Amino acid sequence: MYKSYLLISLIVCVIMMVISCGDGVIGSKSNRTISHIEWSLGTLQDSTGYVVTNSGLKATGTITNVGDTTILAPWYIEAEFYVDSTFLFILGGDQVSYNENLYVNNSRFWTLEFSSSEIDESLYQDFAIKNFRAFIKK
Repeated sequence: MYKSYLLISLIVCVIMMVISCGDGVIGSKSNRTISHIEWSLGTLQDSTGYVVTNSGLKATGTITNVGDTTILAPWYIEAEFYVDSTFLFILGGDQVSYNENLYVNNSRFWTLEFSSSEIDESLYQDFAIKNFRAFIKK
């Protein structure tokens, strides 16, 4: 009986790891990724960029257009939220749209949030984000 419990646990762990391994795209792969951006995590108000609130997990930072063309509205950002910086277990993701142009060498603040009625976000004080992407919908 112990061996079957161990085998079932192993199978469940493998399935969860396979599900949590993504390709870094939350939205449609047909969207055009904006490659001429730099992003940073953290702001003057919150240097870490990570905040656990009563309503969920929040990541903040800035995005800068480092290319030679304006990013025309509407454009979007997205990222995946993970349990911690090992990036082994994904909690979910968020996507935000911006309805203003982002001109060359200009920056703007961004905020992405994750909450779920199925989990207690306070258990994930060490959460991290990964697979940040800026894109334009086709």
